[in-house]
Amino acid sequence: MQNKKVVIGVIAAVFAVAVVLGYLIGTRSGGVRSGDAPVYSNAAGTSPSVGVTNRSNIIEDLKAGIKSNPNDPDLLLRLADAYFEQKQFAEAVNYYKKVIGIRPNDADVYTEIGLSLHYLGNSQEGLKYLDEGIKKNPYHQRIWLTKGFILAGTGDIASAKKAWEKTKAINSESPIGKAASDYLGQIAVKK
Repeated sequence: MQNKKVVIGVIAAVFAVAVVLGYLIGTRSGGVRSGDAPVYSNAAGTSPSVGVTNRSNIIEDLKAGIKSNPNDPDLLLRLADAYFEQKQFAEAVNYYKKVIGIRPNDADVYTEIGLSLHYLGNSQEGLKYLDEGIKKNPYHQRIWLTKGFILAGTGDIASAKKAWEKTKAINSESPIGKAASDYLGQIAVKK
C-alpha cells in the first residue's frame, strides 16, 4: 500500500513538472506555433499574462475577426489558444475542433485537443485525439511527449515510458527529446 502511494506521488510530481516544461518547450515557446504567426505578445514581446494586454479583449477581437471570416484557421487557432491560456478548456476544444475541420493533418491541434480534454477530466477521449494525431504524423515529438504526460497522469507509467521513449527516439537532442529523457530518468530513479 505504501509503495502504491509513493508511485502515485511520483506520477503526480512528474506530471506537474512535465506539463509546465512541456508548455515552455512546446510549440508555444516564444509565442510561436511551428509554421504559424506569433500567437500573442505585447509591444515588449512578452506574453499577455506578463504584459498589459487584456486577454478578454483579445478573445473579443478574435471573435469579431471570425465573424467576418469564420473559416480562417489562423484566427480560429489563435482564439482556441487564447481560451486554452485562460484555462477555458471546453471553449478551446470547440475551436480546436473547428481548426481540425479545416486542417485535418495538423498534429499540433490534435495535441492541444488532447491536453485540453485531459484538463477537463476526460483523459481517455484526449488520448484518442492524440492517437488520431499520431496517425497523421507519427514523427511529431510534442504529441508523443503530451501522450506520456496524460498517461502518467492516469497512472499508466509503463505506457507513458513508451511514449517518452518514442519522443526521445525521434530526436534526442531537441528540447522536447531532452525533456523526455529527463522524465524517463525521473521514472528510473523513483522505482
